[in-house]
Amino acid sequence: MTSDVLSQVDAFVTPGALLRKARLNADFTQREVEDRLNLMPGYVELLERDDYQSLRSPAFARGYVRAYAQLMKLEEAAVLAAFDEQRETWEQQKQRVETQSLQLQSTGLGVIVGLVTLLLLFFALWWWSGRDQGGVEAASLYYSEVTVAGIDISAGEP
Repeated sequence: MTSDVLSQVDAFVTPGALLRKARLNADFTQREVEDRLNLMPGYVELLERDDYQSLRSPAFARGYVRAYAQLMKLEEAAVLAAFDEQRETWEQQKQRVETQSLQLQSTGLGVIVGLVTLLLLFFALWWWSGRDQGGVEAASLYYSEVTVAGIDISAGEP
């Protein structure tokens, strides 16, 4: 029973947790590990948090994990197996997120935003054209009042 529990616990241990535990047991600081492996400052912390996407070059994460495991004298195969298993989980989660974002695009939100934009544009054009016609109507009203008052400008008589 104890071995079953240990194997279940080991199945959930991340490569970062294994590396951190080994580093602490070896009494190394994160900076010492970075210096020995020629890693950028902060990389060891990212590796120990299993935050491989935040690395400057996440494509090299597996190599960094391997070198770190060698330095800590850990069994490389076990650490890399944990890394590969975790990577598969990330890829599955990434596919789910991409699928969900595609589904959100087909909900019609874009159509609603487009229709509202068109309505606002139509209203603005209608308002603008009404504003121009208002000036013409006022001028024609003025001239009609002059004619109604009985003043004939073309005849030259008052």
